[in-house]
Amino acid sequence: PEFVFQQDCFFITLKYAKEAFMQLTKRNFLKGNIAVAAAAIIGSTNTSARTTDEAKKWSGEYDVVIIGAGGAGLAGAIEAIQLGLSAVVVEKMPFSGGSSALCGGSFTVPDTPFQKKEGIKDSAEKFVEDMLKVGKHKNDPELLKSYVPAAQKHLKFITEERGIKPIEIAVFAGMSVPRAHNFKPSEVLMDMTKYVTEHGVKIMYNTAAKRLVWGDKEKAVVGVECIERSKEKIFIAAKKGVLIASGGFARNKALLEKYNPLMSKVDPEGGIGNTGDGLLMAQEYGADTRDMTYIKATHGYRPTEPKFTTTFHGYYGGGVLVDKKGKRFTNEEQSYKLLADESLKLENGISYLVFDEPIRQSRMKARAVEKAYLSQMDGGKKVPWCFQAPTLEKAAALADVDPKGLSETIKKYNEDIESTGKDSVFGRTELSAGYGKAVPIKTGPFYIYPVKPRLIATYCGLRINNKGQVINVFGEPIPHLYAAGEVTGGVHGAAYMSGTAWGKAMAYGRIAVENMAKQ
Repeated sequence: PEFVFQQDCFFITLKYAKEAFMQLTKRNFLKGNIAVAAAAIIGSTNTSARTTDEAKKWSGEYDVVIIGAGGAGLAGAIEAIQLGLSAVVVEKMPFSGGSSALCGGSFTVPDTPFQKKEGIKDSAEKFVEDMLKVGKHKNDPELLKSYVPAAQKHLKFITEERGIKPIEIAVFAGMSVPRAHNFKPSEVLMDMTKYVTEHGVKIMYNTAAKRLVWGDKEKAVVGVECIERSKEKIFIAAKKGVLIASGGFARNKALLEKYNPLMSKVDPEGGIGNTGDGLLMAQEYGADTRDMTYIKATHGYRPTEPKFTTTFHGYYGGGVLVDKKGKRFTNEEQSYKLLADESLKLENGISYLVFDEPIRQSRMKARAVEKAYLSQMDGGKKVPWCFQAPTLEKAAALADVDPKGLSETIKKYNEDIESTGKDSVFGRTELSAGYGKAVPIKTGPFYIYPVKPRLIATYCGLRINNKGQVINVFGEPIPHLYAAGEVTGGVHGAAYMSGTAWGKAMAYGRIAVENMAKQ
């Protein structure tokens, strides 16, 4: 009688489960075999899940199947090669690189020989502390601790084994010391691709992963269903695991509207293949997510030049941000992700970066990439993307910013910095979080650089542990399923330290495959 009563209640409250429940046998219930009952429900309601019954003929069988040939996928393939595992990479685009190819080239790694050579004192502990601070302690400390040795390992591979040296060691958002090792991303990624293919790992371009394959016997993910360029459906078996390294979903408006509607209105800048495929594939098997409410745009792009993909963060040299009225609206020492949040509240999302000649000179010395375009204004030469004049008021008039408002703002800011070292409006004391001291803006010529955020990455996604395993909604690893790179959450938290997106991609690509080898 109790069972009949419970069954009736179940049918009333969960009417969509009725058909599935009718398929359960009395034997399954009497045995109390919850797993069998659950399987029957899943089997009858989730018709899209792929099983080994459908993959009757595997097109190939490997230890590791990697979805995506960006920084994370290529790093995973390199780890597989070095551990003697067979691997294949499926990439839906006709080229490798993903969002990594569009990044600024900063690979953030603490406690490196390059830092020591320049007298920079850093440590894993300081890195974790900085990451938790900038991420507002919403990130996972265990992921950060595992990040460090894996990132150091891959940096050593790039620099010592492959001979590619960093251009410079820079300080950016969220860093208390310079630790962004800047490379040309194309150079690094082309070399990683070359290494992978020369060592026998096949990259299957124009091949889109569609579904994961579940093995009922193995009770694990055992492969991937893909669609080749010819539209032919193929199944690839993975003996030790599948690594999802498919990137984020900056180009999937439906997912952006679901998780952070504001971002669906921001111009996308990330890889054109970043449509959330891997995220959805894993969610089909109950994968949990992290940091989905912290999707943030990147501040510092030119609003009138969509093809210019380099950002300018002159505020980390001492510049300030103002609106069209010439008023500051935030503390410029914050992560440029948080600066983007504030900028998006303004008219058309456009803010104006104000700096003077000493700041221009300091930025050219600090970053080679910034010198390339700031030097174009040497000798008073005019450029269309930055307004310059001998006085603040004249520069403001050229930029269509209120001259009086800007003059009052900078006067007050300079008085604060020169008298107390602290901005009395927003509390700024530093150039970047924990680094440098705020400086006055008083020596002409003066410059006003219009900037607008773009969405280059989503910085959130699948919940993983420090082994790279994908975790389900009950806190358990999904057997033989791993993830790395932009498709994952937990590393950044509420904001972002520059260079850790590319860093986590290559670090966790390594970590995931290293742990697959232990299966």
